Amino acid sequence: MSGNSGGGLNTLGLTDRGADQRPKGQARPRHAPAKGWPELLRWGKGVLRLLLNWGILVLAIAAVLVVRSHAEARARAPLPPPGVQLSPADASQWQTFPSYRGVIPVLLYHGITTRKGQSQLIAQQMLALRTAGFHAITLAQYVSFTEGQRSGLPSKPILLTFDEGRLSTYRAVNNILRKYGFRATMFTFAAWPGSHPRTNLTWAELQGMQQSGTWSVQENGGSPDNTIDQAAAKSNILWGTEKFATQLPGFRVFAFAVPFTSYAQQQQLSDPQIQRLLLPWLKGHFGVVFGDDYLDQAANQSHKVTARFSPGLSYRISVDSRTSLPTLNCRLKDWVTGKPVQKEYRCLRLGPAATNTDASAGG
Repeated sequence: MSGNSGGGLNTLGLTDRGADQRPKGQARPRHAPAKGWPELLRWGKGVLRLLLNWGILVLAIAAVLVVRSHAEARARAPLPPPGVQLSPADASQWQTFPSYRGVIPVLLYHGITTRKGQSQLIAQQMLALRTAGFHAITLAQYVSFTEGQRSGLPSKPILLTFDEGRLSTYRAVNNILRKYGFRATMFTFAAWPGSHPRTNLTWAELQGMQQSGTWSVQENGGSPDNTIDQAAAKSNILWGTEKFATQLPGFRVFAFAVPFTSYAQQQQLSDPQIQRLLLPWLKGHFGVVFGDDYLDQAANQSHKVTARFSPGLSYRISVDSRTSLPTLNCRLKDWVTGKPVQKEYRCLRLGPAATNTDASAGG
């Protein structure tokens, strides 16, 4: 029995399947180990490292974008108002500015930069106006005034206007106006917020200005065009009005500032009928139409302006870096006292008043 045990097992089909049936000398094959938890852990760690690297990259990009966004916001934010003073001579001149009724002088600024000297000049002019007792009114109040509604106006009312919607103007002026409690109107072209966002105010910024209570925003035109053609000008202006209405929620049409020229002086008109026909058309579409300075500084002074205000056109005193405080004081006095326009030219020859470091008025 014992000698045939192996054969008996095979005969009965009970051969040991685990027994090694390989010929002698043949090596046992190596079986690949089954994938288990160690390999899954290694794979998971690789995925986590990849996700971590991508997460760090995304966070780095987000940080750069946030920093850039903050830098861009600071580059467009209003600047702090500079500290300025009036010399004793200037302070005395402005403190004695006469009271007036029945008129509202209008100042025009444009092309203001953020350079320190220019912002200081604007701040000094605003300080002079406050020292004289001026109150800068809203555009709505001015429109009501031109329509004969004189009640509710403060003493010594004045209207401040800024043309062309420049970002630098807003940055330099906004906090100066707020410091003295002054209101102002910004005129701009409807095409510029989208086509010149680096140098001009965007629609979002204009909307914020309008909602601030400091500014009113109105139209300078659709797009700037020095070729004065009557039909093209009307189409341009109407397109601009529609653009303002769609881009500025709650926008109300109050006024229009004629760009670059008053349609009455300083420029050769390509359409000889434009002065006679376009200005009445503008008046029919806008409560007030503003021109430029009534003192014509062009070489060819063929269109003399004899009135600072008319139902068809409100002129303005243009103020720039060459306008001294004595000149501004002189021109405002001539306006409110009703002196003939031609006599006002003498004001342009006045230089700065005597200065003194010990100022009697500051702000």
